[in-house]
Amino acid sequence: MSTSKPLKQVEVRDTIVEALIIVSYPATGNSTYYVREPNKRRRRIRLGTSKDLALKQARKKAAEVLTADYHLAPRTLTQVFEAYAKSGEYSGKRSLNQERKRFERVVEPILGSKSIRAIDVTDVHAVMAVLNSSLSDATRNRYLALLRSIFRFSVAQGFSDKDPSCSIKLRREVPVKLYEVTGEFIGRLGNAVRCLQKREPSTAALVELLLLTGMRIGEALPLQWSDVNFSTRQITLRRTKSGKVRHVPISDDCLVLLARRLEMTADRPWGWLFPSSRGNSHMTRPVRPWKKACKAVGLPPSLRFHDLRHVYASACVKEGIPLYTVQGLLGHSSIRMSERYSSLASEDLLKASCHVSSALGFGMEAAH
Repeated sequence: MSTSKPLKQVEVRDTIVEALIIVSYPATGNSTYYVREPNKRRRRIRLGTSKDLALKQARKKAAEVLTADYHLAPRTLTQVFEAYAKSGEYSGKRSLNQERKRFERVVEPILGSKSIRAIDVTDVHAVMAVLNSSLSDATRNRYLALLRSIFRFSVAQGFSDKDPSCSIKLRREVPVKLYEVTGEFIGRLGNAVRCLQKREPSTAALVELLLLTGMRIGEALPLQWSDVNFSTRQITLRRTKSGKVRHVPISDDCLVLLARRLEMTADRPWGWLFPSSRGNSHMTRPVRPWKKACKAVGLPPSLRFHDLRHVYASACVKEGIPLYTVQGLLGHSSIRMSERYSSLASEDLLKASCHVSSALGFGMEAAH
């Protein structure tokens, strides 16, 4: 006997105000209210959701729309983006600041002043065409995903009728290479730090901190001494990918590093852990000296600062630290982000399996 699949959404007309359309989502128990424009276009106008409108309020709002000469004024892409940013409902992204940077840097100069209704697929291609050719497929996909989110928000709000980006396919992304954490690899990283200590002591300290904590470089560079609590042995990260403040534990080795770093920066103003040598801000990403050090000690030239975070996570897994603990250490929002590192401990898992098999002795009994 076949069972029917549960409906994702149910659309009905209100019994009191017939023009009011109620779209219910059984999975969440929420509803969205719509009414059609009282003109020839008959475009759907989104009134709100059951989270912010009671049914009685939705009926009243629908009646106001129907009795008035209602018309949505044309909006530019920039105006729609601002509405999209304020709503926080459609983006589904943790890093709205990053989306704003992408919009202002690339999208707005080309399409910002254009009416959202006049934008077509050619315009979307024009935005994608100006992206630097050196950008990875993953980064290019982030720009396209941003545009899609804005257009879908616009359609839902009644600002436009269509999503002109829907026919453009996302590029296939190549998975990020995770380096296996072997004794030789760790040794080369240590050599790189010692190489940097001679001419670039701040870069050496930065690399050590990333390896000892698993921080993102964007979290480490803006750290100030007011963020470091030696008594509770915690570092407070205020600029995180998720936008939420999180705390990183200070291990014994990290404590020694920070004490040494505090002594080195004692006479520097502004309280940065990694002060710039050219101003009052913190240092920028020292990519060039890092690449030189990697080359000198035989590390892959493609090794990035962010890969040090992967090294830390992989070392955690190989040491048998549970994935949920690794999730907490890295500040991952989901355990799925941490699960990618489990494959790097395959050799240790094989050894453990062989050890258990040997202890059980089934193989020996079968042989005899």
